[in-house]
Amino acid sequence: MNDYRIFVGAFPEGDLADRIQAVRLRHDATTARITDPHVTLAGTYWRNGSPTPINEAATIKRLRSIESQLQPFAMTIGGVETFLPDNAVIYLHIEPTPELLAARQAVLQVIGLDKQRYFTPHLTLTMRLDQPKTEALWQQLCQTDWHAQRWTVLIDHLRLMQRGPNDLAWRYIHRFEMNG
Repeated sequence: MNDYRIFVGAFPEGDLADRIQAVRLRHDATTARITDPHVTLAGTYWRNGSPTPINEAATIKRLRSIESQLQPFAMTIGGVETFLPDNAVIYLHIEPTPELLAARQAVLQVIGLDKQRYFTPHLTLTMRLDQPKTEALWQQLCQTDWHAQRWTVLIDHLRLMQRGPNDLAWRYIHRFEMNG
């Protein structure tokens, strides 16, 4: 038996996602290669067994059952923030709109509570730098459009992702349409 993890995320697409990924690759290539830019709406959940999509069939079925209740939403991205001093993470702020929070709540209701005591919607830029490098890069990024601008993207589906102990990156195992 191998332990594996899953999460449900909202993944921006198109030119903006490509630009965000370029920043991630430039400053923290390891994190950038593990998964595409995303906002984790629910997770990370640990599972027992082999990391195969079939082992998440029940989760997929439960998530499919709420597709008609999930409303597409506009996700607003912008503003560079950090979790320092507790965690050396730099991220793009995600506006916690009622629509985004409703999507999170709907997912949590069918797959259970996650580890987040306080949900801070965010899109990670870096998480593997030491504290001094994180502080310096954060100050640098605060002088760019990533901090000053705001972008809005339509989220009309969510992805269920899976990663086993020997996987180099997260694997996309199911796409859930937001049909509400």
